Amino acid sequence: MCHRLLPVFLTVVLPAFCSDQPKPAAKGTASASGVLVGRSGKPLAHARVFLGKVEDTEDTLMAKVRLNGLPVSQTDAQGKFQFTGFAPGNYTILYYPAGGPSFAPSEISIQALQAVDKSILPLMKNVEIGTTTQLDDRKWASFTLLKGHTFWGQGEHMKIWNATAKRNPSGPYLELRKGTIWRVDLTDKGQIKMDAWSF
Repeated sequence: MCHRLLPVFLTVVLPAFCSDQPKPAAKGTASASGVLVGRSGKPLAHARVFLGKVEDTEDTLMAKVRLNGLPVSQTDAQGKFQFTGFAPGNYTILYYPAGGPSFAPSEISIQALQAVDKSILPLMKNVEIGTTTQLDDRKWASFTLLKGHTFWGQGEHMKIWNATAKRNPSGPYLELRKGTIWRVDLTDKGQIKMDAWSF
């Protein structure tokens, strides 16, 4: 009797379990080459790089980067890398500097990076903060903004403007420019140049 009930039990439970899993990206045949360098111009040698798809929604609480099923690569001594096997589209890149792990979570919530905080210069409005004095590392919810990041002052509040953000405790790292996650439109045989803000 147990053997007759077991298939029915799996039929009911398995689809519910699978529906919570991130769906892998559609496989493609495109390839792209690129280079990852610091803002200083120094290449990020032997870094592990992950192609990611930003999933925007009207509800910023649901904003995330999906990595599941997308290519992974590693930079050479000059910071050069190549991705193969993706569909053309709009992507971001997450990375670990040399010595970091060779894997990343299947998806990462980025809702915290879109939040605001009390401004460190509340009398300043519509101005970039951190361009004259370099700001030190700063905790920002589940991320750390690395040294040299900037904020956009909105009076009482500020938001991240330009930064390298590390997902705690060890990564991966991602880049923000002008308040949004860095992105690139990739076509087959496309070229990528990504500057890591804090390196």
